[in-house]
Amino acid sequence: MALEPATPEDIPAIMAIERDPAYALFIGSFEADEHTALMASTDARYLAWREDGRLLAFAILQRLDDPNRIVLLKRIAAARTDGGLGRRLLPAVIDHVFQTTDANRLELTVSSVNPRAEHSYRREGFVHEGTKREIYRHPGEVYYSAHLFAMLRREWEALPRRSARV
Repeated sequence: MALEPATPEDIPAIMAIERDPAYALFIGSFEADEHTALMASTDARYLAWREDGRLLAFAILQRLDDPNRIVLLKRIAAARTDGGLGRRLLPAVIDHVFQTTDANRLELTVSSVNPRAEHSYRREGFVHEGTKREIYRHPGEVYYSAHLFAMLRREWEALPRRSARV
């Protein structure tokens, strides 16, 4: 059970997770060449969660070169959503960002039709900052809004459970 850098060999497993029909309305997906290019960028970091040598979840961080020290959690997903992995993965990703970068802010958007994820982000200490209206277009010309969430370094440092995780 470890969060570690993903490698190009992980791209097929990452693509399989992001294409799970359960995520169709919630997360986007990239083609292999897009993942390869992004993974090679200094402005992005791919993290893999492995158990027994298998990639079970991943996270994509972007904007690592942002001069304002803002990191974007572009995507986070697990192969199974019912086993409690998300409860371990999300805090590990948050801690990774604030422990390994000089980020002052970690932000993300979550689909307005994903209240389960919103609950998870709030539980971990993210603050809802607003709504970006109708930014995701789905088949049939259906649009969904996204909620912007963020956590500041000082908020992460003040988390009561942080001392137990560091």
